[in-house]
Amino acid sequence: MSFALALLLLAASACDLKTRRIPNGLTAAGMLAGLAGHAYLDGLAGFLWALAGIAAVLPLLLLYAVRAFGAGDVKLLMAVGALMGPWFLLWTLLGAVFAAGLLALVVLVRRGRLTLPTPAKSARMPFAPAAALGAGFAFAHLHSLL
Repeated sequence: MSFALALLLLAASACDLKTRRIPNGLTAAGMLAGLAGHAYLDGLAGFLWALAGIAAVLPLLLLYAVRAFGAGDVKLLMAVGALMGPWFLLWTLLGAVFAAGLLALVVLVRRGRLTLPTPAKSARMPFAPAAALGAGFAFAHLHSLL
């Protein structure tokens, strides 16, 4: 599942950086791959594990409701949860939030302004690269590399 996750996050990051959108087909394929793969490997328990990974994202719908996350961001995290399970997802989210803050700081410094811009659509940052960095953090943490 790690290879599928890497492909998913690479493709999502490329799309998000280029178009500021994460395609539904990509996130749906990630969720289906996680559900089917875990079901194949571990039967009903595996399917339920992947489903728990998806369900762990549901509280983030509140952040989507207040426009702190985009719908594609939430669906991408659901795919991560389906592929890797709820614990990996939570560590990914922790790492992604930290990475997003650092990436935003880098962008502000490069633009020469440390005051936050008004929240216009053009000022929004793509989240998929931060999610990819967060997944790297989760992998390192959960495999005792940190």
